[in-house]
Amino acid sequence: MRLLLCLFFLSNQVFNTYAQNAIYHPFIAEILLNDRLQIELEVSTEKRTKQHPLTIHNGKEVYQLAFKKQVGDTTVYGFPAQDAEWRIAFNDDFSDARGWWINYNKKVPVRYPIHLYNGIKELSADPSIPQLDLSGKWKVLFQPGTPDEEMLVGVFHQEIGNWVYGSFLSETGDYRYLHGYVSSGKLHLQTYTGYWAFVVEAQLVGSNEMKGTFYSGGKSSVAFKATKDETVQLRDEAELTYLIKRDERVVLNNLIKLNGRKTNIDLSKKGQVTVIQIMGTWCPNCIDETNLLRELKENYKDRGLEVIALGFEVGSDAKKQRSRLKKFVKELQVNYPVFLAGTSSKEAAAAYFPMLNGIMSFPTAILVDQQGKIIAIHTGFSGPATGTAYTDLVGKFKQEIEDALSQ
Repeated sequence: MRLLLCLFFLSNQVFNTYAQNAIYHPFIAEILLNDRLQIELEVSTEKRTKQHPLTIHNGKEVYQLAFKKQVGDTTVYGFPAQDAEWRIAFNDDFSDARGWWINYNKKVPVRYPIHLYNGIKELSADPSIPQLDLSGKWKVLFQPGTPDEEMLVGVFHQEIGNWVYGSFLSETGDYRYLHGYVSSGKLHLQTYTGYWAFVVEAQLVGSNEMKGTFYSGGKSSVAFKATKDETVQLRDEAELTYLIKRDERVVLNNLIKLNGRKTNIDLSKKGQVTVIQIMGTWCPNCIDETNLLRELKENYKDRGLEVIALGFEVGSDAKKQRSRLKKFVKELQVNYPVFLAGTSSKEAAAAYFPMLNGIMSFPTAILVDQQGKIIAIHTGFSGPATGTAYTDLVGKFKQEIEDALSQ
């Protein structure tokens, strides 16, 4: 018996989004990552025209691919804020398309085949098998029992029986909007951005244990095991990135403005509380952090808060790097200065901050007081997909900023 749970899913995720529209055209997009692994995306459009945006439903996240140009029979769509495209050719009645997802965020662009066709996603399940509830926190070990073992925290909640949403939290950031289903003792999760394509496949042992494989793109895979554990926590941020020279002031030399001109910034001379964002347009977590920092800048600008971003971009062509940053600023409506600071490496970022033990993650946010001294550091970013981890982090950001502004 096939349970069309997708209809309930669509009523919650898609219908509400498009309740104002008279027409809604659903597609399934299959992206082939390798000869055995693919991602199935729920895609929609309001109008059957090539110039109209395509909307991707990535679990709890909804974003649009904008029309860029027409090249012969190929329509080119661009991802928001990231250097990636869909290049697809529709058939005559707009019910089917084939082409490529191209990710330019890599040093060498990578491409994966796409097949887009009319339809809605169905979930097969055996109603005779009791459904397991995976909601809660999980202790996750990547590469368990090896020298490279890494602990993450899984945070999941289950809806309408089989649908599972959540993320993995790591010390360098979260894995964004993981979503999928549990069926017949197996768990399938995925997430998709212009930069990331993640798939999780696991075999469940009751409702408290699982073993499986985490796939990143078409080439990388990691074995993992997980156990339900409401007490599991990552290391405190203070143990990750920290000061080794407490009295040294932040001076940022040889930054490049988006118009190509060089500039230096001595924060001790500005006399403002400043958040420094270490980011890159290739980093999906940086998008989530940017959305928060844009809000914080707006809320605290009248009290003197400054925010600046240092962009570390793929490649060595400064013109292309600045072009990516300009797109990022425009599409995310960034309301604070963004500078090109170097190439996409932690070593390049760490060179600006000799008073720290290093930079271990993109993004990293650094709070600086009116005297130009670092007073708080946030390594990585737990975004909206992580639930209470995100709301707790937002609260911590706000409290630190308010305390600094009150000095």
